[in-house]
This record gives sequence, structure tokens and C-alpha cells, in this order.
Amino acid sequence: MDILSKITDAMQVVLSETANAIARKTGFIKRLKKLSGSAFVQTLVFGWLDNPDSTIEELAQTATALGVPITPQGLDKRFTPDAAKFLQGILESAVSTVIAAEPVAIPILQRFNGVFIQDGSTVTLPDTLATIWSGCGGSSPKNTSSSVKALIRLDLNTGKLAGPYLQSGRKSDQNSQLRAEPLPKGSLQVLGEFM
Repeated sequence: MDILSKITDAMQVVLSETANAIARKTGFIKRLKKLSGSAFVQTLVFGWLDNPDSTIEELAQTATALGVPITPQGLDKRFTPDAAKFLQGILESAVSTVIAAEPVAIPILQRFNGVFIQDGSTVTLPDTLATIWSGCGGSSPKNTSSSVKALIRLDLNTGKLAGPYLQSGRKSDQNSQLRAEPLPKGSLQVLGEFM
């Protein structure tokens, strides 16, 4: 099986079975409705893949094409804090399922029970998101009060990527979820400049 087939198969699982499980876990879906977790995430992925600037009306049309007729107003009401947690869970699942590198076959690294490289990036967001993702401020009067950090961890021995873990740009990397997860005993950790 080639790499494209593997990725396709993995994403089909993430966008269906995994999406429904994460929807229940995050509270996005509390009882069975016509708009399941998988239908919601497929609507967004396929709608924005077709047109990154899709309106809510166009996304509702995508949902209908997927077999879930919903009004634009009904879809708009689904964008809640639980939906944000759900979509973050989907992102983490997709990354950990699909993105992996070939393990590094360097004998000296095999001495360790994992060689972990950690790093992150900060993305500036519109000021209107400051109540959700607080930024660090800056010299510019616009778009400095909101930012998000995406932190990742790669195990060179297995090729497995963990993350991205999202946090407010203002939050210290030392207090991140990534740093809170313990590493195996006997492992080596290399921190990027943001950590």
C-alpha cells in the first residue's frame, strides 16, 4: 500500500468513527441528532477545502450534499465552545494518526527510551478572539491582543508526532499541556527555542 492510500484510509477513520467518538467525549454531541460529529467535521473540511472563504450558507449546502439537510442558521448555532474543543480533538487525532516520520536509525539515539524534539509556533489572531486566545500585546494597535501557540513533540526513535497542543499566546510554554505530559524514563528531550 502506498503512502497516499495509507493517508486516505487513516483520514476516513478520523473523519467518521473517530469524529463521532470525540464529539461524544467533548460534549459536542450529547444525544443523537441529524448533525453528527462526523457530518459536522466533514462539512467543514470538504466545504473549506472546496472554498476556504465559504460562507455559512455554502457550508450548509455542503452539509446537504453530504446527506444532512441543515439551514445556515442551524449550522451557525453549532459553532460553540464545545465545537471548538471537538475540532481541536479532531486536529490532534488527525496529526497523530496521519503525520509520522520514518524512525531515525542512529545507533547512539537507540540508547535512549525515546528522543523527543519539542517546539512551537505562535500565530497572531484577530483582536476579536482575545477573550478566547489572549495574546502578548505589541507595538501595533491592531491584531496584537490575540494569539495562539501550537506546540508539538516528535519522537525521533519512533517517528511519532504528538500535538499540536494549542494554548493562548500569552501562556508560558513552561506551563503547557505538552510539558505536563511525562516522558518515558531514560528518554532524551531537546527543547526548541520556544520551550
